[in-house]
Amino acid sequence: MDVKTVLLFVGGMLASATCQSKRRLVADLFHVYDKRVEPFGPDATLDVEMQLKLVEITDIDEKKQVMTTNCWINLKWRDTALAWQPERYGNVTDLRIPSDDMWTPDIRAKYSVGPNNQISSSGLNKAILHSSGEVDLKYEAILETPCHLDLQYFPMDQQRCRMSFESWTYNDKQLNITNGEGGDASLSDYRFQTELELLSFTTSRQTSYYTCCAEPYVTLTYDVVVRRRPLFFLVNLMMPCLVVTLVALLGLLVPNESGEKVTIGITSLLAMIALLLVLSTAMPPTSSVVPLIVRYYAISIFIVSLSTGLAVFTLNIHHRGARGHKLPRLVKTVCFSFLARILFIKIDGPESDDQEMNLRNPAYDEANHADKPAPTLSLTEGQQAGGTNVVDVLNRLLHTVEQGVGLQKRRVAKQDSLDQITYEWKQLAIVLERALTIIFLFVTVLTTVAMFS
Repeated sequence: MDVKTVLLFVGGMLASATCQSKRRLVADLFHVYDKRVEPFGPDATLDVEMQLKLVEITDIDEKKQVMTTNCWINLKWRDTALAWQPERYGNVTDLRIPSDDMWTPDIRAKYSVGPNNQISSSGLNKAILHSSGEVDLKYEAILETPCHLDLQYFPMDQQRCRMSFESWTYNDKQLNITNGEGGDASLSDYRFQTELELLSFTTSRQTSYYTCCAEPYVTLTYDVVVRRRPLFFLVNLMMPCLVVTLVALLGLLVPNESGEKVTIGITSLLAMIALLLVLSTAMPPTSSVVPLIVRYYAISIFIVSLSTGLAVFTLNIHHRGARGHKLPRLVKTVCFSFLARILFIKIDGPESDDQEMNLRNPAYDEANHADKPAPTLSLTEGQQAGGTNVVDVLNRLLHTVEQGVGLQKRRVAKQDSLDQITYEWKQLAIVLERALTIIFLFVTVLTTVAMFS
């Protein structure tokens, strides 16, 4: 027989002996053990150490206002009924026993909205039982706890959520819950979360009184402070809103002759409303505060609506000259001499010069032809006898032609004057459109920077 076979045989004998010792130990421990009886007397207090490790913040549901966390929980207590002497059982110092086979503290998550609010018992978890009677129960729990969110600065908000744990039936004189060995909450196994940035994770211990009972109950509270990473909302909701607003404002610079000025404003307004509907699906129906992003959308919709209304106003100014209304001298002075220079707009005069306008002016014609007699035909004495009737006819015809020429001159002068008035109103519309565009752009940029700085 070789050495390897001997070693395997000896190892098997030792393992069999160890298994026999563990079976005998478990049989002796649980022969008279009753898990329905707590391991402390009527005047004694059991100390339970609870340590919670935050592994991951799975989700914070804004609509339901619920925080879902993945936690590792470690409970320690001493059960003297499960202590033994290792030397009597083959030096066995610890056992792995299903937690359902022994008494466990009924520590629950207060105000839990999920099914897993009782965190201390599960058939899938095994407790480590030491020879001194110390029980070490470690397991993973998915907790859903309420979190009252303050969405005033959403999506750049900072939230404080609480997870509270206490015994459901044992008061502080019976079950004393402590914070574990270190006394602090642990983040040693925390995993990075893409949406939420964890700022702090602290624990505190306090006693609470209830109307049902006179004795106080020990409560462990874990405060989770997180800050939202706003990049997703800035890219998918804020940037489209800003782009749509800028498109609506640039619509003021569209030529009035195109007929698309108001159409661009209305289309931009509909796009803003569609984005607002998308935003409403991610926001809880709260009436206590108006979130920051909703206020930004409301201001943007107001700016787009106002720019569309002012586009209609500039269109009316553009076509006002066709009705013959003269531009007030004060408006002409302020807009053409001062505002146009600031906005770098060159105001050109009509194509005809002043001399041509004077020649076409009816007042100029009347002033220069007032002393001129009406043209008549003169005949010699030999022609007077037979051509009197012909001369009269020619004089009347010449007078009619002269009246027609004068009427045509007055019509041309009137049309030139109307063209001049129309041109001035169109130039005024251009100046106002550029001024309004610059004002709205400044207000939009200032609002965006002020609200999200």
